Amino acid sequence: LKSKRTAMLTGWALQPGSKYRYRVDEVIPLSDHADHPGLLECLKRVRPKKILTVHGYAKEFAAELRGKGMDAWCAMGGDQLEFPIPHAAPRIGSNGPRHSRAICALADFSDLCRLVGETSSHVAKTDFLSAYLRGLKIDEDLRLAAVWLTGEALPRKAGRTSLQVGSATIRRALVSLPNVREERYREISISQNDSARTARLVLQEIHLKPEPLDLPGLAAFFQGLADAAGSLDEIQRLADRLATLHPVEGETIVKLLTGDLRIGLKEGLLEDAIATAFQADSAEVRHAHMLTGDIGETALLARQGRLAEAVLRPLVPVKCMLAAPLERGAEDDRPLFEKLPFTPPFWLEPKYDGIRAQLHKLGDKVALFSRDLRPLDKEFPELLVAARKLAGDFILDGELIAFAEGRKLGFADLQKRLGRKMADGDLFLTDEGQDSSVPLRFIAFDILSHHGEDLLSKPLIDRRDMLESLALALPFETISIHPADNAGEIEAAFKRSLQDGHEGLIAKDPASHYTPGRRGKSWIKLKGVMPTLDCVVVIAEQGHGKRSDVLSDYTFAVRDESNGMLRVIGKAYSGLTDDEIEDLTDHFKCHTLRKERRKHHVEPNLVLEIAFDAIRASSRHDSGLALRFPRIKAIRHDKSVEDIDSLQSAKSLL
Repeated sequence: LKSKRTAMLTGWALQPGSKYRYRVDEVIPLSDHADHPGLLECLKRVRPKKILTVHGYAKEFAAELRGKGMDAWCAMGGDQLEFPIPHAAPRIGSNGPRHSRAICALADFSDLCRLVGETSSHVAKTDFLSAYLRGLKIDEDLRLAAVWLTGEALPRKAGRTSLQVGSATIRRALVSLPNVREERYREISISQNDSARTARLVLQEIHLKPEPLDLPGLAAFFQGLADAAGSLDEIQRLADRLATLHPVEGETIVKLLTGDLRIGLKEGLLEDAIATAFQADSAEVRHAHMLTGDIGETALLARQGRLAEAVLRPLVPVKCMLAAPLERGAEDDRPLFEKLPFTPPFWLEPKYDGIRAQLHKLGDKVALFSRDLRPLDKEFPELLVAARKLAGDFILDGELIAFAEGRKLGFADLQKRLGRKMADGDLFLTDEGQDSSVPLRFIAFDILSHHGEDLLSKPLIDRRDMLESLALALPFETISIHPADNAGEIEAAFKRSLQDGHEGLIAKDPASHYTPGRRGKSWIKLKGVMPTLDCVVVIAEQGHGKRSDVLSDYTFAVRDESNGMLRVIGKAYSGLTDDEIEDLTDHFKCHTLRKERRKHHVEPNLVLEIAFDAIRASSRHDSGLALRFPRIKAIRHDKSVEDIDSLQSAKSLL
């Protein structure tokens, strides 16, 4: 039994699952907006042995409480700066704080991230962000901070991938610091399941000498990591920097290195904050960001009142225009065209099962980008070589597919090309030196720029004429278009598309403009709908980030009718509410058969209805099958393990 119980007083106690999130026995609602007399009254009644102040005038309030004889300290550190210089520094093990908080730009940025992460109010987030951005007087500071608020350590440019440092590198950097024991790191890591929080807690337990770090200095550090001569150099650079940071600042850097601040900050909210900070129109900010592809540059244009100067530029990726889903439900007997939000004629294109890609060409310079703006130059070098032979300058939007022996291959064949490492200088040579590349086709279905002319505001029918004027040669080709005016023509085209091995159709309005990053009503996805499967959960796993304290990742199985065994068919973690996940966490903890670190092998007694996009043969699971994009549609408390689907019925959907 526990000898102690821990309670937390916070306004966030009203949020479901807060006691799990804060890892305490109980949470008691107390608004962090309580006034000064209210806080003093709370302390008088609770009579705590030690007090940590969190935000607002944290250091000042802690100093006031110490003046009243209470053991109070600012949780962010910096209190010892108030002591007279002749006084000795706090001894190890004393009640004094371990770290001073140097007043620097990185400290301010970390404080901003904390404030934004602590509130769920969009208005409050916008206020915090706009006030911070407005206070950055140096252009370079504004540019860097805006980029980092998107969670990226280095802005993406042609030929440069985002800086993503793996958890193994972070672990080795932390354990290389003085007085950090491997077993203590492992203990903290298992309890947190989050690299950034683990870094902060590890750094809190050792004595550091924080040094001020401005934003250009942090940018130089990130660039140094990108230029590191191998993993050992990268680890040493990271360890040296962490040793000079306050633990909270170290947490911020690790978040940026892993590519996610996890403070509930979406790109649209940041655009609104930039507009508020510099009294600009939000729509103009979004349009400028759409064209520049760089939120830092957009922030500078907003401050300088030059948003109208933003233009589409070759070799700078822009977000792809997205098609809105319109699934074809079996229970809906209406003709497909009646559900489309625009009028005939419709342009129908086959929906390929490939990788969305954007091809830029400017003279001899060529770049290829993925849907998330990641450079694909290293994965598909032969495509760039072929693109340099094409005439003219352009930006094409299209789909990369695997194609061999006169037929289109599946996404799984193309996926083999992603993330491959160089072998003896050749990306597609095996250890035996044999060529193992998968042949490619780039299917172009739109053109965004031609000879420097921005085509985004032109209707699709005009962009199509421009696209067809290009002399594309294999491995490039222009997508075929099938005009349709009525339900019968759409149905016929839909069936042909499925028979040809495509996922369905994309219906487009020929009068539509190209709107990067938007999922409007002028492009519609028409897809066949796969049935759902009823599966039983066999493993419940600890989640990540904000879900690190609950069991939110579920591995599920179907039954093999030939022998009665349960066979794993996939894993899902999306589709449930926080309340449902908390209920399932309690359920699975009560029905755990054995535990392997973060995994709970559980009794097969809870059925989930799983939706998915496709089912394929795969050696990943013992069922021999894998689901593409599985998601939880419902918890089926009305069904038992005897009611789950069979492996044989799942195979019939291949």
